[in-house]
Amino acid sequence: MGEISRPFVGFPQQRSRSQQAADWFYDKTHRRPAVTGTGTTSVVDPAVDAAAVTIVCISDTHNTKMDLLPPGDILVHAGDLSQFGTFDEVQAQLSWLATLPHAHKMVIAGNHDLLLDGAFVAAHPDRELERHAGRRRDDLAWGAVRYLEHETLDLEVRGRSVRVFGSPWTPRYGNWAFQYGPGASPSSSSMCWAHAVPPRTDVLLVNGPPRAHLDDGGKGCDQLLAELWRARPTMVVFGHIHAGRGIEWLRYDWAQSCYEAVAAGAGTWRRWLSLVGLAVSVLWLMVSGLFAGLTSKRQQARATAEPEPTGTPPSTQPPPHDVVSDDLFPCWPPPSPRAILSLNEQLAWAASLEV
Repeated sequence: MGEISRPFVGFPQQRSRSQQAADWFYDKTHRRPAVTGTGTTSVVDPAVDAAAVTIVCISDTHNTKMDLLPPGDILVHAGDLSQFGTFDEVQAQLSWLATLPHAHKMVIAGNHDLLLDGAFVAAHPDRELERHAGRRRDDLAWGAVRYLEHETLDLEVRGRSVRVFGSPWTPRYGNWAFQYGPGASPSSSSMCWAHAVPPRTDVLLVNGPPRAHLDDGGKGCDQLLAELWRARPTMVVFGHIHAGRGIEWLRYDWAQSCYEAVAAGAGTWRRWLSLVGLAVSVLWLMVSGLFAGLTSKRQQARATAEPEPTGTPPSTQPPPHDVVSDDLFPCWPPPSPRAILSLNEQLAWAASLEV
């Protein structure tokens, strides 16, 4: 067998005019920070709060080993450790992960990790994935790496509880591991995401994206998107679609709903009505943000003009927060966003999680 080539990121899929317009409006809501180059990126600077739990996120390494991963409390790998899913490939990745210094390490399988899907192995004896004794799935040495297959893991980190739910399943495309088509029962051919994510999930670790978000023009899962709206985990980490790498902040509001309808290719009338709704929501964010900024400035001016009463210690209260920024469309009121991260072999994210 020849040398495995490094993963290819590929080129983003062409977008329709309505989708390009939706992207333009959605970008004005400041939910998609720009991602340039390769290497590691910090979503939230850990220096902001030294007590925050730091999570290092990687995916789609495909037999490669990343250099200079950032430190953190938790390391998660969103699948596709290997290229052909053989014992040697998977074990080499597990051995590498086991050497990393992070206190907690979790991994899920991806569609390339064939050996880890028992149903796929049984259905394809021609692949000879478990032909040799001592080189089967049960023989893998996981070390301190925890494997999640549509299940939950509760961690205690710095005296805090962090709940991680990991699942390898992705919509069927070709003939790979852990794939599902339409249906309602979890098996290698069908899957139902409804109510799959348990309550109070902090990190949702999945192999593929939800529909309309970092999915390269509609390759994500509608079921998973609906489940995100219901469960609203603090962080969603995935890979699979290499060209979709990036980060978004999900706010589960009208603007996001309108954007998803356009990005997912809804019918003509719904698509254009949703585009109008997205434009209106952006305009509302602009107007309400400017109004809130003016109110804040008046409060600051009033606080400055009123002297402290004689004999009273100076106030320790900070001045009202000035929400006016250099951005054209400030977002007000301040949302409680949820991070959604798409990764490939060339990117690693370091995120701070408040739990």
